[in-house]
Amino acid sequence: MGTTSTSRTESTTLQKQMAGWAIERFGDLRRDRALLSLEKLPVPKVEKHDVLIRMYGAEIGDWDALVASGEWSVERSFPIVLGLAGSGTVVAVGKDVVGIEKSDLVWTYSHPLSHRGCRSHHHNGSWAEYMLVPFRRVALAPTSIDLTYVGGAPIVGLTAHETIVDILQVERHDVVLITAAAGGVGHLAVQLAARRGAHVVAIARKQNHEFLRDLGAEMLIDYAEEDFVHATRKLFPEGVDKALNGVEGATANKVVQAVRPRGHVVDLTGSATRVLPAGRVDTDYVVRPNRVRLATLAQMFDRKELKLEVAHKVAFKHAPRALAEVLAKQVRGVLVLEIP
Repeated sequence: MGTTSTSRTESTTLQKQMAGWAIERFGDLRRDRALLSLEKLPVPKVEKHDVLIRMYGAEIGDWDALVASGEWSVERSFPIVLGLAGSGTVVAVGKDVVGIEKSDLVWTYSHPLSHRGCRSHHHNGSWAEYMLVPFRRVALAPTSIDLTYVGGAPIVGLTAHETIVDILQVERHDVVLITAAAGGVGHLAVQLAARRGAHVVAIARKQNHEFLRDLGAEMLIDYAEEDFVHATRKLFPEGVDKALNGVEGATANKVVQAVRPRGHVVDLTGSATRVLPAGRVDTDYVVRPNRVRLATLAQMFDRKELKLEVAHKVAFKHAPRALAEVLAKQVRGVLVLEIP
């Protein structure tokens, strides 16, 4: 799903208050949705290195539950606005900002909300009408995708690109296994690996096989119908070369079992405990803000080298429901929180 980016006419006078989904204490959003509430908050104050964005779309992911639990620190006091990434229109810039101007259509990922040398206490999450971000974490958005939809892609795009290109260093003829292949990170990782000439083994429900085959996957295994380690080893008795795992729990160790001894696994969930005798299993990956990588991804989307699958967009007022849907792990592609 994707259409040409759109713009909106913004008021030249900034509001003093904004709506934002925030928490006042840490807790488990899986069990207590009341932890998250829609609040009226001050519009963040722009300092010299900052960009203030009028948000259109915000990304939703399991990392939001980690932020709410306190496990993934954003280094901010309460109330903490959830959301770490999104898209919108620049409405104000600080005097030392370079490369970003007022009215630019942008996308961003910002974590933690503070950063080295940061003196501002106003940087906030993306589940709000306005988001304040250090300019080095902002890039021009793809122009070929509706700007609201773009908001659902910064984190999954950065994760897929860094793991496939820089960490796993996928090359032509590599055999790469990808779990959660139809999910946000997975469907982009499949495309990136296939574009680099790899043979992709995608682990996903059967209903998503045709979708993944169209994205470049060559071999597809339904984890609900057969043991994917056994099925993979039938195809590649010595194991696959590389793997990207996005499923927590026992699946992570099964992924390691499917990889050859000198292979390489990136486990995004940190669940894997097995090792490869002469290989590598990375379990401590955390996606990092990177404006250059965001710019590269924007170009790839605009050149039609990547396709973003948006399951659907969710009204701002239904943010808790949207997070619950994402946490259920049944979303194909991404969900986007639409901010009016």
